[in-house]
Amino acid sequence: MSEIKDNKGVEEVKQNGSNEPDNLCCTCQTGPTTITNESQCQGQCCIPKTIICPDIREAKCIPALIERIYDYVYLENEQTRCAKDKTFGIIWADTENINELVGKEVCINTITLQYDCLGIQNGNIETEIGLNQTVLLNYDPCSQCSNPTCQQINTEYNGSIPCAGKGCCENGRTRKVCQSDIIPDSCFLYIIVEGTAGCIPFKAQYLVDNLAKVDGSGLGFKYVDFFGQVCLPDDRKKVNLRAIFDVCLSVPCVAPKSVVGEIATVKPPYYGFDANIFASLLVTEKLYVVVKDEVAVYTTPNTLSCTNGGFTSNCKTE
Repeated sequence: MSEIKDNKGVEEVKQNGSNEPDNLCCTCQTGPTTITNESQCQGQCCIPKTIICPDIREAKCIPALIERIYDYVYLENEQTRCAKDKTFGIIWADTENINELVGKEVCINTITLQYDCLGIQNGNIETEIGLNQTVLLNYDPCSQCSNPTCQQINTEYNGSIPCAGKGCCENGRTRKVCQSDIIPDSCFLYIIVEGTAGCIPFKAQYLVDNLAKVDGSGLGFKYVDFFGQVCLPDDRKKVNLRAIFDVCLSVPCVAPKSVVGEIATVKPPYYGFDANIFASLLVTEKLYVVVKDEVAVYTTPNTLSCTNGGFTSNCKTE
């Protein structure tokens, strides 16, 4: 915008009969209005809600219904396995002519495990409590494998059981726990090895189809059994059981049994070698006995601030 620097300019404006000089920029908008926003659809990192505790003298006692851990046991099952004559396919070699690997002896330097999920294949787990009580622990959908093709793999199970206490124990009574035929499983588990064929570096892999399957591309581990003791309340009509499983696989050694050759079952020509896989499997279970309790809780009112869970908007309120 031009500035009016003398009285002559003012007089010229008056003569034109306008309140604005002729050379001012037009402020009228032409064309559509464009507003650009960054997408807010993508998930972002966040932190759990925390509060700053005020003066404890301001606390009030209120009633609450909570779930309390009555007992908790840790069970484990470990086994080892030598899976024989498994074929590793070469997926990379430091040579332009893959045929240079044929007939070369294999030396393995590193072993890497890559997988989407490890867990339990059972849809439900039959759990025997005592000598005459059986409860089905059903899988928790929230614990399913994140890969849609492997949703049969879970890690958490829930169930409930009525208590048969006679009231003769002041607190609780121990009961034997027995679980059998629990099937460990994996989702897209690759055993990847790196080494040399002769003097040529290479990388090869073996896809494990099933941890418990003996033939084909399975590793042949046995089904898992658990047994132990758990304390159940003697004065309750029902308790809840929650089982959390963890499956850990270790492969400390892959021993080549042949030189590099063509894999006859794969077309076009695909090269690899046979090896024995030495592996160990550790399956653990945390079994919780949970009861509902009516308790009194000390708390301070109006200390929890609410987080705005909405999206940012261009529209502003006055």
